[in-house]
Amino acid sequence: MKGNFARYKIIPYVVILSIVAPICTIFFFKILSVKSDYKVGFTEYGPLTDTILQFMYGSNSFLYVSSLDVSHPEILNALISLQKNGIDVRVLTEKPVTNINSKIDISKGLHHVKFMVNDNGVVFGSANFSKSGLESGLNDMIFFSVQYVERFKEFFLKAWDYGTIVKVKDFQVSPVDKTEEFVLKTIQNAKKRVWICAYAFTDSNLLASLKYKESTGVDVRLVTDKWFLSSPLLKYKPHNSVIVSSRMLHHKFIIVDSLLITGSTNYTESGFHRNVEMMWSTKNKYILKRYETVFLELYNEKAHGRW
Repeated sequence: MKGNFARYKIIPYVVILSIVAPICTIFFFKILSVKSDYKVGFTEYGPLTDTILQFMYGSNSFLYVSSLDVSHPEILNALISLQKNGIDVRVLTEKPVTNINSKIDISKGLHHVKFMVNDNGVVFGSANFSKSGLESGLNDMIFFSVQYVERFKEFFLKAWDYGTIVKVKDFQVSPVDKTEEFVLKTIQNAKKRVWICAYAFTDSNLLASLKYKESTGVDVRLVTDKWFLSSPLLKYKPHNSVIVSSRMLHHKFIIVDSLLITGSTNYTESGFHRNVEMMWSTKNKYILKRYETVFLELYNEKAHGRW
């Protein structure tokens, strides 16, 4: 699959059978030929750079970029090229970007939410638009269809024009939404499992919730990065915990029973309460399955030395 993305149409299962089954080979192996609402990709299976570039060059009139770090040479070259060709290119970030229409967020926290929005859709996830984000680190990105464009465009322009962070329909936005409460409540309602794959896991309230659910028999598992080794929380870690150290694990997703939560939000005090962040939750079984697969590969194969 080009760019290591799988794409899924969000329609009832019976309709999938009646419409897609006759062309199932095309659906799974020529994914770009089938209209869909979501794609999801992971750098575990290869770089995401080409797929991001393909999205960028599909811009008709505008391309707005939000990220902590926009530094990948190919991404920068594409932004300059699109700008020269009359596309309204804007970048909102934490670090200076030269030769491109850009602004630095000067709010108290970090501008940490990572997405691109153009006329045709949205790219959203854990990856910065850098070499580390799209290639060497472990990240996930979701492509949303055109129906998500206006809400992300509005969010971007409010931040660009007025420095104001606003709510986004169907998403949890820090610091304007109660994102920590949302995550804690979701975990407290877990019946069977809580699987967390997270960079910079330092939130003590979240760890306390995990320990409590573990004590009740819920399947609690944690996959995190090597920073955790120097954390005071290490001695209280869930029994089933894995540290990934050979590559930078930069995911920020949680699976609670049949619900997935993913996005840019680090599970830290700053991530929940200070930084500009965004998370999305879904029960879509196809997307959930992809995240389950990646989680289990990280969790199980660490024991064999892969990560």
